[in-house]
Amino acid sequence: MALLNDTTNLPKALGDGLILRRATPADTATVAALNARILAEENEPPQVFEAWTRDLMSGRHPTNTAADFIVVENTRTAQIVSSACLIPQVWKYEHISFGVGRPELVVTDPAYRRRGLVRAIFEALHALSTAQGHLAQGITGIPWFYRQFGYEYALPLMGMRTLNLSDVPTLKEGETEPFQVRPAAEADIPALLPLYQRQCAGKLVTTHIDEARWRYDLTGHSPNSLAGIRVFCVCDQTGTVIGYFSTGLLPWQGRVTVWEVITAAGVSLRAVLPSVTRALKTQAESFSSSPGGQNVTGLRFALGEAHPFYEAFDAKLGPSQQPYAWYVRVADVPGFVHHIAPILERRLADSVMSGYSGELKMSFYQGGLRLGFERGRLSEAAGWQPPDSDHSWDGAGFPPLVFLQLLFGYRSLSELRYAFPDCWVDEEPALLLNALFPKRVSLVFPLG
Repeated sequence: MALLNDTTNLPKALGDGLILRRATPADTATVAALNARILAEENEPPQVFEAWTRDLMSGRHPTNTAADFIVVENTRTAQIVSSACLIPQVWKYEHISFGVGRPELVVTDPAYRRRGLVRAIFEALHALSTAQGHLAQGITGIPWFYRQFGYEYALPLMGMRTLNLSDVPTLKEGETEPFQVRPAAEADIPALLPLYQRQCAGKLVTTHIDEARWRYDLTGHSPNSLAGIRVFCVCDQTGTVIGYFSTGLLPWQGRVTVWEVITAAGVSLRAVLPSVTRALKTQAESFSSSPGGQNVTGLRFALGEAHPFYEAFDAKLGPSQQPYAWYVRVADVPGFVHHIAPILERRLADSVMSGYSGELKMSFYQGGLRLGFERGRLSEAAGWQPPDSDHSWDGAGFPPLVFLQLLFGYRSLSELRYAFPDCWVDEEPALLLNALFPKRVSLVFPLG
């Protein structure tokens, strides 16, 4: 613990008897109770936050321990009054992996707000994330707030359509279920891994989920944790796993949330979906009939902005709900660009700028980025300070942090130029930027 604390310069006195420090297992009950009290919304059971916190601090989690929580303690009362944690994970930019720290469970007791406690916690979380080798941080947070700490909306989050239980197709008289659905078990992981990879194929940024994480999602979550999921295998008549779907552990606002639906290559999704939705209806009805359970009337398919399911079941689904977005922070943009250089060089080689030699300069108004190329190879990615004068050099300009939207394929260059009057680009730099950073679909699951 001492070495880890040295990494983040903790503990640190904040004045008025407040101290910023890393949590220990002894803090589990206190932090869990704080999270349950502060985070639960109306009609939301507070124990889902308590269980999630305990899971993360238990030592059973594949990436987290209590030491990944940063807390503010009032030493005069021995109370923890503010807290947040970092959930380490791995994402992929096409085929290139990079470490990510996900801040979560960010809370402050109302009596201690507007004192800069969350800012101090985030400075410590960022130092902790950097020490663990992460190239980025991502958070699925409330609107605007995390922009204060260097985050920009840069990846899509969810997007969904709903299906009323009354619209689930029924079996005709005399018919038998063509596909069987059963809970997934650890023995199914070898079949689930390639199905998940198929789901990620062709996406720009995806979440890496290895065997250890699959095992935890199948067996490690507490029964009422907000982060828990249920995974179900879809099998053909021989018992072979030909697909899977996942749901939240508990209904939300009267609907069961479905996070994933995927079938193997050569298996018709449209043929499988009636069996899947009937199984989901049975699950939903079990929640409604359980003692103290909420009335569940529908299914919420949170499969992203675009998914084959929406096409296959379109006539029965409610209107699309636009996705929210991930906040993303990249403290060292030149370092990240170096990390993904092979992908950028391949994109350049496949474009009208193939074999390019020269430089691409970008102003972020409070700094900038310069990329150097030699015969299509990235020779330099470095911070750059644009001149104080008006536009007198060839390049591009982006408001602070907006370049992250282009970097992660969230928005195209033309979309950014349309949305931001202070986003501009010259002719040749526009060709380079369009080649290097095309708009792409991503699928990032918030591992908890």
